[in-house]
Amino acid sequence: MSDNLLAAAPPKSTFTPRQVCSFYFKPCLDDEGEPTGYYSCKTCGKCCKYTPETGYTNLVSHKASNRFAWVRWVVIGSLPLSFCESKETRQYTKLNLISVATLMSLMEALLKAVEKTIDEEVPDSFGLIIDGWIYGAEHYLVVYGCYETTDGPRYPVLSLSPVMDEPDDHLNAHGHMTAISRFLQFFGKLIDGCRDLVGDNCSVNKRLANLLRVPLIGCASHRLNLTVREYLDPYDSSLEAVQRQMRKLRTVKQAAQLRTKTHWSSTFQCWSAIFGCERFFR
Repeated sequence: MSDNLLAAAPPKSTFTPRQVCSFYFKPCLDDEGEPTGYYSCKTCGKCCKYTPETGYTNLVSHKASNRFAWVRWVVIGSLPLSFCESKETRQYTKLNLISVATLMSLMEALLKAVEKTIDEEVPDSFGLIIDGWIYGAEHYLVVYGCYETTDGPRYPVLSLSPVMDEPDDHLNAHGHMTAISRFLQFFGKLIDGCRDLVGDNCSVNKRLANLLRVPLIGCASHRLNLTVREYLDPYDSSLEAVQRQMRKLRTVKQAAQLRTKTHWSSTFQCWSAIFGCERFFR
């Protein structure tokens, strides 16, 4: 991905609301062939009321709400895109049926709409909250925006992507800085607008804050971690012994033996084993 890549402007709507309604709806007529003020959806058969001179928002929102319901269902449920084309899904849902291609286009359109909203909302001066996540052999960087609006503070997720996107990228502070600069361009912002950085008090984040010339604010979870370390310091030798034993039990052979020793055939035996270990916790 090039550093000069910019987000493309969303295309203008090709059809008017009236044209959309004439394609998806047909008027409901009475026995004498006169319009009843209701329109029937050609895809699901649902009737929606339409009052002249009030616009077509009521009819257009019917189609939009159905499509948004599919997007919300798949995203919130962490479901695969093929879920909308599943035979069982189509059998038991009341939503209008859509294809995977339609669902993907809806998600892309929703993403562009969210990017545009954040672009208009984020001021030129803002804060960033960062955190890392390792999955397999990939290191991901999640970045939250932090800024004030008239309705209160906002903390939207700006990016969740791998740090190493190009062959010459690295996992050092310069690599993190490059990754942040890339996605900020999608919102029309520059990394120079960052006024503070919130994250773990590690060497990479310290160096990144120095490169940005902004203060680094240690997160609360890291301060709590330091407190726990200080509290457990007198028990360091015992914790090391437990850690060594856990490493031994992590092997395939030892783990199989451990399962045979900790398998209980009934709830009664499970609780009996727990109460049998009570004396070791006193």
